[in-house]
Amino acid sequence: MAGKKNTAAAATKAPSLSGFEKSLEELEQLVRDLEHGELTLEQSLSTFERGVGLTRDCQQALKSAEQRVEMLVQNGDGSLETRPFHEHSNDQSNEQSNEQSDQSSNS
Repeated sequence: MAGKKNTAAAATKAPSLSGFEKSLEELEQLVRDLEHGELTLEQSLSTFERGVGLTRDCQQALKSAEQRVEMLVQNGDGSLETRPFHEHSNDQSNEQSNEQSDQSSNS
């Protein structure tokens, strides 16, 4: 039974970045198939379920990629450093950078 759990976990794992493109293409095809309107109800439900799974996989891949992105930040002394990207901290860093620029300009 443990083998089934491992297989299930692997099946729900987010695609790699290269697999992301394939998943996205498949998702787009599923949407076209559903919009075309020639599927049976059972086929439509199955296609929809597959689409939901692909959407979740793609969202997980994007989240993983975002966590890997680092932003380059200029310190007050002019040196540069990289920091992990966080949307909220990015806004704070931009505000701090603008404040530092303003202080430098006023000096």
